[in-house]
Amino acid sequence: MNVSKSEKQELLQKLNELLKKQSDFQQEINALQRHIVRLQVEEPEPAAEETREFTHHEQTLAQKTATTKEQARYTEHYVKKESKKVPNFWEQSGITSEFEQFVGTNLINKIGMIVVIIGVGIGAKYAIDNNLISPLMRILLGYLVGGILAFFAVRLKENYFNFSAVLFSGAMAIFYFISYAAYTYYSLFPYVVAFLLMVLFTVFTVALALYYDRQVIAHFGLAGAYIVPFILYSPVSSALVLFTYMAIINLGILFISTKKQWKPLNYIAFLATWGIFISWFASKDYDNQLGTALVFASLFFAIFYLVFLSYKLILKEKLAIDDIVFLILNSAIFYTIGMVALDMNDLSQTYGGLFTFINALVHGSTAFLVYRSEKKELFYWTIGLVILLITIAIGIQFESHLITILWAGEAAFLFWLGRSQKIPLFDYISASLMVLTFFALTVNWFSVSYNFYPQTINEVFTPLLNLTFLTSLAVAASYAFVYYTNTQWSPEEGKMKSWLEVFNILFGGLFLLTIFITFYNQIDLYWNNRQIYATYELNENGTWTKAYENTNKDIFTFKTIWMMNYSVLFFSALAFVNHKRIRNMVLNGFILVMGFLLMVVLLSGGLSSLGSLRESYLSTDLAGNYNVTIYYLLIRYVFYLFLALLFYALYRFSLVQINQKNIVNTFEVVLSITLIVICSSELIHWLNLSDSANVYNYGLSILWGILSFLLIVYGIWKKKKHLRLTSIILFGVTIIKLFVYDLSNLATVPKTIVFVSVGALLLVVSFLYNKYRKIIF
Repeated sequence: MNVSKSEKQELLQKLNELLKKQSDFQQEINALQRHIVRLQVEEPEPAAEETREFTHHEQTLAQKTATTKEQARYTEHYVKKESKKVPNFWEQSGITSEFEQFVGTNLINKIGMIVVIIGVGIGAKYAIDNNLISPLMRILLGYLVGGILAFFAVRLKENYFNFSAVLFSGAMAIFYFISYAAYTYYSLFPYVVAFLLMVLFTVFTVALALYYDRQVIAHFGLAGAYIVPFILYSPVSSALVLFTYMAIINLGILFISTKKQWKPLNYIAFLATWGIFISWFASKDYDNQLGTALVFASLFFAIFYLVFLSYKLILKEKLAIDDIVFLILNSAIFYTIGMVALDMNDLSQTYGGLFTFINALVHGSTAFLVYRSEKKELFYWTIGLVILLITIAIGIQFESHLITILWAGEAAFLFWLGRSQKIPLFDYISASLMVLTFFALTVNWFSVSYNFYPQTINEVFTPLLNLTFLTSLAVAASYAFVYYTNTQWSPEEGKMKSWLEVFNILFGGLFLLTIFITFYNQIDLYWNNRQIYATYELNENGTWTKAYENTNKDIFTFKTIWMMNYSVLFFSALAFVNHKRIRNMVLNGFILVMGFLLMVVLLSGGLSSLGSLRESYLSTDLAGNYNVTIYYLLIRYVFYLFLALLFYALYRFSLVQINQKNIVNTFEVVLSITLIVICSSELIHWLNLSDSANVYNYGLSILWGILSFLLIVYGIWKKKKHLRLTSIILFGVTIIKLFVYDLSNLATVPKTIVFVSVGALLLVVSFLYNKYRKIIF
């Protein structure tokens, strides 16, 4: 068949035009495909027919594409290639068609619905303020607006599913607040009708949200329900109506939240509900409505608590940080409102403990359910709330001594339970309770102290036979039980190594402080009672009245000395126990440090107190409440015995565990200095008793010279360089005293005796160094 060249060119041109049209059709088909896929993602159950049509369409499209490729293969040599397309401004800006589609089909309709609802509210308020239409007409117009939105939602549902959902949600929001206004502000129908309408709208909103499977419906319903009092901002005529209305709304919204797992609804309802309730509770409208506050606070707490549990136990959701915050906030708000409401009605002392125990029981029931469901994290948090509430209830309901005992028992029980059941959380809670118990015990210790400034004292406590001492023993017993439990059940060090180190130090410190202060407090009480018996008189009313203007200072001095003696006895006994049973190097180091500090206190404050008693013994013008006996002088030797006990305990039980030469040498130097100070004190003491006080000025120089000589002899004999150096330093101090003080203040004869004596001792020392230099050096 002969075909002219022009006809052939014409056919090729028509083919190019058809291919171009086909390309345009292909772009439109692809756009429709993307839109259908997006609708399928939003609609979980697409119709079967649509799926079949789409599949058939895909097959047809694939066939056409194959045909197009086949045609292109034969015509690519004859078709002129198109020039490269230049992107327009919007394509260069990065704003895609998908973004435009989201704004146009999704975001704008929601914003528009919010604007419509606000407009209806503003219009209703304007009509009310200006009395333009009757109340009945206002309500009917409101229902009409909602009905129009619902009508268009039904009409547009088939072709515009998302848009229909937004319209329906707005209609339900309008129905909510119009019904609320009709009952609350205009009383157009009775309470029962209003209640039924609210129930009906709530059920209908729930059904719509589930049917459309759109969270936005629930959000609009919630917003419309809660925003109405603030749009109209008229005073709430009845808290009962408002909170009943809120409870109905919450039940519906939170049912949807749980069923569809829309947690934002739960959080918004939580914030709105408690925000409105707290604002009412803090306002003058509350007017001590205790029953209303407790009933609705309990109802709101229960609703949110059950929703929280449904997420964890029914939906098996994992515990997250927002869940913990939600649980704590819900519990704390409810408990705080309840306690404040009881306190405002002067009922917190009577029912505060019961209310707290009920809260603990609620969380305890939850902990039991959670424990059986093996939700360990949630169990730990709920049981923590139970323990906290029980602790608070004990503090509210009972007297201070019983509070301390119960807290101590609670801490010991939790520690045992945590170690035996391998629950680390109880370790931390128990440690916190131990600290709390110690502070409570401190308050008890102060309760048996006296104020000696007033003229009267109403009550005198018997040492060792008072509630404070018994409470202290109970706390010490609980700590002893914790110590025993700690030795029987030790957690794996890999997991809790750092905590065990902290716990052992913290617990050890609390245990020792408790035992030490328990008896220290009773010694203080004994001497304070002695002061009362000496300075006060008991009248016929059973009150102690001050008989002397000033207290007996010597009694306080005796108290100070015996406090020091007790401290020596305590740390000596502790050194013995640690050496025989505990064998803890950290504790041993602590004993050594405290022992050296105690020596400083004894040599400074102790000897000063003994000197004060000597002055009182020699005094002749003391008041009638002073009773001076030979005990004023003998107490110093009792004091020396306790000081010797301290040195023996440290040397015999503490230093042997360290076995470090430098520390032992330091101890021997301290012992030497202590002996020198005591000998000097005794010289002054006896010179004062013999009325020869002026003699000790040069007597001290001679004594120091003799002691230095003896110390250096002992140092040479035992080959102890540190003692020889100590002796040389003491000789140096003595020589300085000779030239600075004795030379200018002593008479000729004493001055001669001192200089000759000290000089002779120095010569003897030099002779010893020369004689034994091979041994020494």
